This record gives sequence, structure tokens and C-alpha cells, in this order.
Amino acid sequence: MTRTSLAELELRCQKPDHRRIGNWLARRLSRPAALRVTWLIAPWGVSANAATLAAWGCGLAAAAALGWGSLGGWIIAACLLQLWYLLDHVDGQLARLRGTASLDGAQLDFLMHHTVNLLVPLGAGWGLAVRNLEPLWLLAAVVWGVAQLLITLQHDARYKAFYGRLKRVRGTLLVQGGGGGSPQPQPPMPRRPARWLAWAARKACETHVMISVLGLLALGAWLLGDRSLWAGRCYVALMAPLSTAVAAWVILAANRSQQAEREFAAWHQPPPGCQLLFVDGWWIIETADNGQDASHAPTDQDAFSESS
Repeated sequence: MTRTSLAELELRCQKPDHRRIGNWLARRLSRPAALRVTWLIAPWGVSANAATLAAWGCGLAAAAALGWGSLGGWIIAACLLQLWYLLDHVDGQLARLRGTASLDGAQLDFLMHHTVNLLVPLGAGWGLAVRNLEPLWLLAAVVWGVAQLLITLQHDARYKAFYGRLKRVRGTLLVQGGGGGSPQPQPPMPRRPARWLAWAARKACETHVMISVLGLLALGAWLLGDRSLWAGRCYVALMAPLSTAVAAWVILAANRSQQAEREFAAWHQPPPGCQLLFVDGWWIIETADNGQDASHAPTDQDAFSESS
């Protein structure tokens, strides 16, 4: 494969609206830097899955480096996490460049994300616990890691529930492209104090923020000669309850507002004049002229029967 210009490569392998949609680190730094890595390695025949596996390895190595519990380990982990985030953009660019984007590749990418989201907090807590002989740091890290996993798994679990229902549909549903929401730019920072606190707590649990904070803490500890990693300890102690609160808030709020049901109805719609009904363990597409309410929504008992 011959090299193309960066401008042409950007048109072929960046996401639509890549400069407008996504977090600030991705828009301003990671995607442009990843484009140059893609430009460099694309002629070598490196596949998108290979880039995903390389990113996965960097994330695992970062967790292991944090597990050393030393200042050097944190510095190495900070560098590896930045490399992980960079390669996490390279794999998608390679897939779009070669036209090999697939559900299997996306699934591999999601598995990589969930693994890193869990193991990085565990590595940090393990290192602090072993180095200081204080097992409570490992407990705090387990709480932090599991909470992070719950936050990121919420969407995956929702879409698994979607397809669990679709497997029991008798009839035809129309898929409304973008009905459940298309990628949108980041919303502006709220100005009301209560909303700002909720926004800040949610932002603090986003992956790009965590790896940036870990990097700044490692740099600060190195500049100050803080071999006890006091700032790192404070961060782990903060993130354990904060991520737990955010996970509980996100899950309970989505459940209370029936977000899964509303999003399913936005994505999957019965044909005109028809309705979707839950009957004897199956979801049936029936015409709406049979005297039943066409706006029938599943009840809690329906959901219980379905999950059983």
C-alpha cells in the first residue's frame, strides 16, 4: 500500500465530525496523533484487530506497572495509558481505511475497554496495598474498578436486553436509524451549582479524564520527589466512593425513567397500524384495530416474565 497525504488519509479514515464529536482529548490530541501513526503503519499491512490487541497489551502492562506500587511504576503506567488511548484510535482508523470495520472488531474493542477500565484501578490499589502493607487500598480499588465497570457496562447490558427481546418477537419491526440517538457534540458545562457538581462527578469517571489525572499525578510525584505517592493515595481514596455514587446514580436514574424501554421503542417500531404486545412470553406484532390500546407499554410484570 502506497502512502497517501495526511489530508487524504483524514478524509478516508477519520470518523464523521471527528473534530466536533467526542471528548476534548480525542478531538484535540489523540485522533490527530493517531492519524500520523496510521499513516506510518498502514503500508506495513497491520490490521485493525492487531492494533486493538496492541492497545489491549498496553492497558494490561499499565495496570501491572501500577501494581508495582512505586513512583517509577506510576510513571511507566502513565506513559502506557497514553499509548493505549492513542492505539485505541488507530484501530478504528485502520478499519475505516481498509473497509474492514465489522461488529466482531467492535466487540473486541469493547472487551478491551472493559478489561482496562477494571484492571487499571485494581493495579493502582494493589500497588499501594503491597507497598504500604495496607490491604484497605486494595478494597478501595476493587470498589473503584467494579463501579467503573458498571458505568461502562450499562449501555452494553441495555443493548443485550434489546436483542434478548428481539429474539422473542413474532413479526416484523422497523429499525429507525438514529432513532435511539446519534453521536452528538459534548453538551456545554452546566452553570447551576448542583448540576455542575453532578456533571463534574460524571466527568471524573470518564476514561480519558482518569488517565489524564493519573498522568498528572505521576508527573507531579516525580517533580516533587514524592515516592510515597500521597497524591495517588488521595486519588484512589476519592475515586472509590465517587465512582460508586456515579454508578448508582446512572443505573437508578436510567431504571426510574425506563430509559431502556424508551430507547428500544425509538429504535424498533412496529409497521404503521400495528402494535407490539407481550403475550404468553412472546412479543407479538398485531394490528391496532383489535380493540386494544396501541400505546401499550410493557409493565414490570411483563419484564419479570420475559427475564424468567
